[in-house]
Amino acid sequence: MARRTDHAPRPSRSSTARRRNRSAAQSRRLAGLAPQPTQVPRPRENADATTSEHPILHWVLITDESGRTRPEARWL
Repeated sequence: MARRTDHAPRPSRSSTARRRNRSAAQSRRLAGLAPQPTQVPRPRENADATTSEHPILHWVLITDESGRTRPEARWL
C-alpha cells in the first residue's frame, strides 16, 4: 500500500508578481535579428612580420626525407 506524505503548505504565486517587459529592440537583438552589423574578428598580423620584445613561438609543418610532414616549433 502506498504511503501518504503531508507536504508543507506552499504559498501560491501572487498574480501581481513583478515581470520584466522587454522592448522590441531588445527582443530583436536577443533573437539574432539585430539591425546593427555583427562584430567580425579581424585577422592577426602575420607572425613573421610581428616585432616584439618577447620571443613568439609558432608552429610550422616540416617535410622530412621520407615525405612525411611533422609539426615543428619555431621561435621568432
